[in-house]
Amino acid sequence: MHQFSAWHRLRQICARLGSGMSSALARRMLLWIVCISATAALIATSAQLFFDYRQDVSELDKGMHYIEQNQLPGLADAAWNFNVSSMQVQLDGIGHSPWVAGATVRYGPNQKAELTTGQLDHDADRIYRFSLQRHGIEVGMIYIQPNLHTLYGRTLDRIAIVLAAQTAKSLVTSICILLLISWMITRHLTQMAEFAQSFEPGKRLRPFVLHRRHAHQDELSVLADGLNDAYARLQRAHDFEVHHNDILMQEVALRTAELQDAHARLARQAISDKLTGALNRFGLEERFAVEMQRAQAEGRQLAVIMADIDKFKQVNDRWGHLVGDTLLQDFTAILQDRLRASDTLARWGGEEFVVLCPDTSLEQAMQLAEHMRACVAAHRFAVVDSASSSFGVAAWRSGDVTDSLVKRVDDALYRAKQNGRNRVCPEAPAQA
Repeated sequence: MHQFSAWHRLRQICARLGSGMSSALARRMLLWIVCISATAALIATSAQLFFDYRQDVSELDKGMHYIEQNQLPGLADAAWNFNVSSMQVQLDGIGHSPWVAGATVRYGPNQKAELTTGQLDHDADRIYRFSLQRHGIEVGMIYIQPNLHTLYGRTLDRIAIVLAAQTAKSLVTSICILLLISWMITRHLTQMAEFAQSFEPGKRLRPFVLHRRHAHQDELSVLADGLNDAYARLQRAHDFEVHHNDILMQEVALRTAELQDAHARLARQAISDKLTGALNRFGLEERFAVEMQRAQAEGRQLAVIMADIDKFKQVNDRWGHLVGDTLLQDFTAILQDRLRASDTLARWGGEEFVVLCPDTSLEQAMQLAEHMRACVAAHRFAVVDSASSSFGVAAWRSGDVTDSLVKRVDDALYRAKQNGRNRVCPEAPAQA
């Protein structure tokens, strides 16, 4: 069984391998190759862009330094001489630099006068501030906002170019690697999967051979040899299993039948009296509960008979318990022979027995009890020769529970004993 379980699992694995080799495995491999290539390209691109960006920032700083060294002195002279037109011309020249988005110069007393070129946002994060000095005296202040759009535009252009190139390179590399893997590995795995799917226990096994132009001793050849060996052993195991399967099934069926019989015997023993074979107290309580429920739910008749062997203690005292046990067994057989199939006989305790009679009126139960009493009185018992018995009879009444019904039939039996034994007494009439 273990060999066939292993064969079944191996065949399932190989079947999944063959059915999904051309699609699922290829997609996963391509995805992983693309992800790895893209990650490597992203890292390389990020590093390159970082250094290019730093170079652009450096060029921006150089441009600002050039303005400071070459254009601000003339602007300072114009501010010293209050030559507004010259200041505006030089300021516009600064604004024409590709690195400048806007500039503002403040001059005059307390630097209240102002000239502007381009657009200047004083709340921008990056503003260059230069002091205009003439003869060691500050004659003004210029504020220059760098043209970051040029910086960012150059960076974005580089990103687009580099990403396009890296993407194309990664895609071409991935496809080439995938085709190579498919040619060298996956097509052979697909062949192995087809071989596994074609295997059926009991049929002639044809060893698997790799379809390759040149024979190579590599991992695939080792896998093919292992696959052939595994299926050869499974074939032998199948032959062995078929030979012994019938014996195993017969043994299982036999053991199952024995187990069911044992369970049935245990179930009967649990509710049967060992000496007489009648139901014991536990079995009677279960049957009593069922019949009481039917009587209450459906309003059906139910009668109970309680029987007792007269002067049974004297039998034990005179002849011993073995004779008393034989008397109990004979007494049980007499009662059982007179019962209907629907009636239930149980040993209540000691020499007392209870008969449960469903669908039976009090009068019918009285007749049955009298018949059983007469049969006991006419019977010739071993050793003791003759014996008599007393019976009490009661019927279910609306609102009864088990204890109340048993109490009335027990009282009826007690009256039969009090009135001279060897008789049948019904329950006391219901009080109005």
